[in-house]
Amino acid sequence: MRRRRLSVLALALGLLAAARAHDVRTSFAEADHRPERGALEISIRVFADDFEAALAKRAGKPVALAKTPAAEFDALARTYLAENFTVRSAAGQPAAPRWIGKQLDDDANELWLFVEYPLSGDVDGALIRHGLLRELFSNQLNSVLVRAGPRAVTLVFFPDPREKTVRFPAAR
Repeated sequence: MRRRRLSVLALALGLLAAARAHDVRTSFAEADHRPERGALEISIRVFADDFEAALAKRAGKPVALAKTPAAEFDALARTYLAENFTVRSAAGQPAAPRWIGKQLDDDANELWLFVEYPLSGDVDGALIRHGLLRELFSNQLNSVLVRAGPRAVTLVFFPDPREKTVRFPAAR
């Protein structure tokens, strides 16, 4: 029994080491269409340290949630998001993001970013680009779950960070 436990422990440690050696970088966004408000509400989950590194690279100086003044951090985050997460209507009109805020889950190293894009009409046919952290990590996997009432579709931005068209599957 002891030998089996040691084997399981060795296997677990080996898998952990392999996972660390081949880090997969991900971010996930949820986009909820609110037609009554003419808005697309976006929640984006990123790893906090990765996002800090992206902002620092852009700013040319260290950026940290714990040390950078909130107003400065938010301004950097807003600019970075405007450049790397875009929404256009089905007619091709760019939607200007409106910053809502952020929330840190320090224990999980997760930073949630909240932003809203004006979007009148149906979200079907809208164009979304999720290019966060691609400048840092060539293996960055970004995805957006788009919901409009009972309809839902997931857009995956790996390896291609170009914008994708929201197309809901046909109802069955």
